[in-house]
Amino acid sequence: MISNNEKNLGTLFLSILDSKLTIEKCISKSGLTADSISNIISIPKYEKYFVKNTDKELRLSCKTEWISKDMSKSIKISKSEAKILEEAVKKKFIKHVSKYWNENGIVKRDFELKSLSEWVISEYVFISGFATWFREKEKDNETNLSILLSNATGEDIEASANIEFDQDRLKLVSEIPTQILQKIMNINPAGKIAYRSLDMVIMKAMSEVNPNLAKKMQNNNVTIKKSWWKFW
Repeated sequence: MISNNEKNLGTLFLSILDSKLTIEKCISKSGLTADSISNIISIPKYEKYFVKNTDKELRLSCKTEWISKDMSKSIKISKSEAKILEEAVKKKFIKHVSKYWNENGIVKRDFELKSLSEWVISEYVFISGFATWFREKEKDNETNLSILLSNATGEDIEASANIEFDQDRLKLVSEIPTQILQKIMNINPAGKIAYRSLDMVIMKAMSEVNPNLAKKMQNNNVTIKKSWWKFW
């Protein structure tokens, strides 16, 4: 159950992002009341989300350090890795959500379903799954599918492809080293789902183009007593 304070926190944060807004402007952009905003920014545990700029009048801006710290609670990384993660988040996060969480000109999420922290971490986990898949298979500016298809068929197969994918979305994690990315991917099941979904899409596409390949995949997995669509 997401509390009203958590819902208001998420709404306020996404209405500000890289801006520096007066309370009046926050009211206009977030739809929250002055009392709700004052309540949120006065709660000690929410101090990590906002900067209070008090030059002439109060203006609010957003912090992003909490994102890497929240992720670090679920993975084991060194201090130097934590610093790299913090800088990558600071550089990429706001631009990413401003584009991909934008619905009809408003950056938003459904805070009835998840808290702000849960939404943000899920985004990193899911995209880390996709990014890890591509990094493992990148070779000479193409996606090397040889290992994937060889494992699926039980034969040595050489295959590569140019895969259409929204690579801009992966920029969110482009400056995060692979060893950290793999840890983020495993914070929750969403990362593995993203990773495996690309395996499934590739094998489905290849089997539609080449029925013989589909038969080889099926036969190979029957040998190990697993249906190929469940094996993957």
